[in-house]
Amino acid sequence: MGSYWTYYLGILFLSYALRYPPLLVAVVVFFALRRFIPDPMVLLRTAGRIRHLKTDIAANPSNVTARRDLASVYLQRLRPRAALKLLDEARARFPDDPELLFLTGLARLQSGDAAGALDPLVAAVAADPRMRYGEPYLVAAQALMKLDRAEEAEDALERYVKVNSSSVEGFARLAMVRRRRADADGARRAIAEALSTYAQVPPGYRRRKELRWWFRAHLLRLGF
Repeated sequence: MGSYWTYYLGILFLSYALRYPPLLVAVVVFFALRRFIPDPMVLLRTAGRIRHLKTDIAANPSNVTARRDLASVYLQRLRPRAALKLLDEARARFPDDPELLFLTGLARLQSGDAAGALDPLVAAVAADPRMRYGEPYLVAAQALMKLDRAEEAEDALERYVKVNSSSVEGFARLAMVRRRRADADGARRAIAEALSTYAQVPPGYRRRKELRWWFRAHLLRLGF
């Protein structure tokens, strides 16, 4: 049956939700606020780690690794300003560290500073073009789209999928950018790559993580 179970689940849920309007309203609200509400599993998984990292920092104020790791946790919890404070402290000691630069760019983007995100992201890939399988390019593309710089965003995404050719998200975002630039043929090619790539993703966590982008690619193919 493959991924078609998602259609069946969607139909069953919709039929149930229509019988209970408050439930449908709650789903719409959570969908609208999903970028601002941390994943509950992330909250549970990282609670103990936060305490441990804070203890490490208190015991050794010069511990840059603990600051970086705690900043990463705060980013997972959608607390970019708390992460930025730690990253600024860490970069005062290691200003050219590519991981710290990448996290700084991500934190600035999450906090609403798309323009400020670009310099550290560019510096991160200059120091290590293949770090995190090209993820700085992906984050830079999101920042560029917020700044209405679609041509540069397309270039960043093309660089990203060149480094990480197994990213369904990368190809789906590339299709979205190309459609925005009125490149219908290029968008179709990117959609085909997204769907083909998802078919090759092995079952498990990564396949679940890419599911939303597989769904987005199908919507793009249908013209939405």
